[in-house]
Amino acid sequence: MYLNEIVCESCGFLCGPDNPVTSCPDCGSPLKLQYDFARMNQEASRNELSGCGVKRYRELLPLDDSPVSLGEGDTPVVRSSSLGSDIPGELYFKLEFVNPTGSFKDRGTVVTVSKACEWGMNAVVDDSSGNAGASLAAYSAKADLDCTIYVPARASGEKIVQIKSYGAELEEVPGPRERATEKLKENTSGADTYYASHNLSPYFPEGMKTVAYEIGEEFGWSPPNHLVVPVGGGALLIGLYRGFKELARLGWINRAPKLHGIQTKSCNPVVTAFENSWDQTRPTETRPTIAEGAHISNPERGEEILEGIRNTGGQALEVTESEVKRSLRELAQKEGLFVEPTSAVPLAGLKRLNDSGAFEPGERVLVPITGSGLKDAETWRAS
Repeated sequence: MYLNEIVCESCGFLCGPDNPVTSCPDCGSPLKLQYDFARMNQEASRNELSGCGVKRYRELLPLDDSPVSLGEGDTPVVRSSSLGSDIPGELYFKLEFVNPTGSFKDRGTVVTVSKACEWGMNAVVDDSSGNAGASLAAYSAKADLDCTIYVPARASGEKIVQIKSYGAELEEVPGPRERATEKLKENTSGADTYYASHNLSPYFPEGMKTVAYEIGEEFGWSPPNHLVVPVGGGALLIGLYRGFKELARLGWINRAPKLHGIQTKSCNPVVTAFENSWDQTRPTETRPTIAEGAHISNPERGEEILEGIRNTGGQALEVTESEVKRSLRELAQKEGLFVEPTSAVPLAGLKRLNDSGAFEPGERVLVPITGSGLKDAETWRAS
């Protein structure tokens, strides 16, 4: 393992990797992991990667032991058979919904739960609109950890059923998404319980880096020119940003893709900050949206989301509910991809990016498909 220390860039707090922290204990800000890149550059080689899935990249991850795995990762990339004709280059989809619990969240969860086990924790908790909670419940069952998930009462029924099926304790909280977070913090205590927040734990986005690693390999270490990503809490976009930066720093790729972050008009703090040239997101008023996975009014890691978009030359765009619904149907009827609404958000954004001239002839564009349609069948029944 190349992890050296954990740092808060806001106040300067510093601790070692054996400290089971979620956020900065001094100021509450998100924490970042610092690696020994000099040693990594000397020792790590893409020619020596072995194994499959997330385990294939264990040496690049902050893990001492083999991860508590359900076989996550190794998700396929498929070229668009229909919708790609709308852009001047090539369109690809990375099918993250084929991960064990039906969403991309398994990549972050496997690292977070594995660290909790390394620390000797007995229990984990999280607040989630559904996918992250289901993922944490599954991996906790695998690791024999007690698990409690706080969800907004409006979360989709299928995700609630999935969480319960793994034996996790479920706390349904009335009110907005943020109230579930508040309720968790009010109720959680104990040195043997880890707040495995997918929005705040420094370990969750580290698992998301493996999406970038896989894309690098799948495209012969010459990744696509553009990635178009849905943004809620931002773990996927941040993981991609960190992962591609690391690959470039190691000399495994020559350039990182442009990262485009897409939100709905119903909840658009990243787009608002991007358009106003702010360095950090600010709380915004929200409205209900079918894309519940992207419904975060002020993401904890908003500064790094904006950094990832800007530093790669990407854009942040918003789309309408009707555009998301249309893209949802098109993915199913034109590409054979049955996805949940949040997964359709980037396709709607891709069309806006194309209209603005963001894509050049011959460029490759990739959209991660983050969650299965089986997660939110109610939306399909109502459409």
